[in-house]
Amino acid sequence: MFAQSERLARFLRYTVEHAISGKDEPLKEFVIGTEVYDRRPPYHPSQDSIVRTEARRLRSKLKEYYELEGKDDPIFIFYRPGSYVPVFRMKDSDTSYQVVVGSSPDDLFVDGAGVPVAVIPFLDVSGQPLSSKYARGVTDELIHELMQSEGCRVVSANSIAHLGAQSSDVPALARKLGVQILLEGTVREEGNQVRVTARIVNADGFQLWSQRFDAEADSSSLFTVQEQFASALVSRVRPQQSIVRSSEATAGPIILTVYPLILKAESLLEEGTIADVQAALSRFREVTQIAPGYARPFCGIAHCYVWMALHGAPESATLASHARAAAERSLELDPQMMEASTAMGSAQALAWKWKEAEASFQRAVEQGSHTTCDRQYAMLLTLLGRFDEAWLYLESAQQIDPFSYLQKVARARFYYFSRRYEEALEHFAEPLRYGPIPLEVRLYLALVHAELGNHEAARSLALQAQRSAGAYLPLRGWIAEIFARCRQRALAESIVQEFDLLAENAQLSKYRQARLALALNDRDAALALLFASYANQDAELPYLAVDPRFDSIRELPQYAELVRRIRSA
Repeated sequence: MFAQSERLARFLRYTVEHAISGKDEPLKEFVIGTEVYDRRPPYHPSQDSIVRTEARRLRSKLKEYYELEGKDDPIFIFYRPGSYVPVFRMKDSDTSYQVVVGSSPDDLFVDGAGVPVAVIPFLDVSGQPLSSKYARGVTDELIHELMQSEGCRVVSANSIAHLGAQSSDVPALARKLGVQILLEGTVREEGNQVRVTARIVNADGFQLWSQRFDAEADSSSLFTVQEQFASALVSRVRPQQSIVRSSEATAGPIILTVYPLILKAESLLEEGTIADVQAALSRFREVTQIAPGYARPFCGIAHCYVWMALHGAPESATLASHARAAAERSLELDPQMMEASTAMGSAQALAWKWKEAEASFQRAVEQGSHTTCDRQYAMLLTLLGRFDEAWLYLESAQQIDPFSYLQKVARARFYYFSRRYEEALEHFAEPLRYGPIPLEVRLYLALVHAELGNHEAARSLALQAQRSAGAYLPLRGWIAEIFARCRQRALAESIVQEFDLLAENAQLSKYRQARLALALNDRDAALALLFASYANQDAELPYLAVDPRFDSIRELPQYAELVRRIRSA
């Protein structure tokens, strides 16, 4: 069978011998590339697909062999999609095969051409003309978005319509259509607001996940909002693993089992509060225990640590190293996964590795457009002062998912750092357009008002935020800053004293303490804290170069030296 392909024979021999030797080391793409295909540094699997290409050829050759001349062989060898570990089965009298060696319960992927999906028409529960249009439009747009999404095979709307009453019996419908996943949902209209609730249901009829999107009920923007409902939903639930996106395989039973956990964890991360992010981290870790070979939860772990590091944590360098480790693991498991490259770029940016971070983001961008990649890359470009480039990626993320809390915060941060104050106020003037405004956005808007001299507006927003901040010190410190900047020094100092925010051992980064000291007009303390922040390699410190809060010391030589060191790190 391999007479014309010596290297394919070497691939089979090497992997079989490795499997039966009982070695503990996993069979990685890099190892096969160097041992079988004689690749040498600077060989990198993400840029050289020889092993993946040859693995597909080998699976095809083995299938052809066992269907013809090898059909009576006592041992059957095959490779699961996405794995380089051979599986051996003994043929019994019933022509079934029993696993002997090399099998694993982690059957992450199985043969298939992507994930088969069906969209059940969304139900209008309000019975209003506008909500009825939304229900039909969202259904159509969802089908369109899924068809454009790599790794999805979508059943036509006509196929579902022809089944009539069976569409209410999800298991029967799934069997009839041969799909793994179904999307269904409702549309409600109340006053000037429309709510779309989308649900993912598995082939057994159990609901795996649900998501609500609220928007302004405006007939003049009907098409746009319908498109954005669909785009946002698909961006959150679409396949991410490269082997599925390239339609070489479909999700196996383990993936379908952990899928609800993954979606819940990603939804918690999206909420953007410390409690939610910690809960997300716990769930991502749980998934890695169930499916250690699944790259997606490791991306989630990396993003959780990135979020924590960029929200005032005192030991952000440690968090950055945890993010880097998780990102590296995700890339080991799936070098072609855009989310893995995004996670790596985000982790590298935390460590001030600017060129490496941008290269990782560029690799992700080359693999397709995704809201997390575009948003994170925009934030890197923002702190480097490349605002025009950052805006392009931020707008791309906005078009994909304008309902995202993280996107709203990123947009507010960009407006503030790029000093587009009037645009910020205009953009967030209509909060119902894409749902409620997150707490962090309100704090950025308060800073905007303070910069424009609207001290009463800034104070009002800070007071609102104070009621929701709890005892989380980074938020308390931020609110104290705003009070100080809008001439409410007594209020600021009372918060500082109550929570001991400027103490040496406060659970607050030195960078955040420097911001607070400067807001209280203590320039010497602020500079000392900034250099302490540099020594700690605080993840947020690079924003110093563009943050308007440091304008009062921008001309000082110590400030210029600090920015130079950070940029040349």
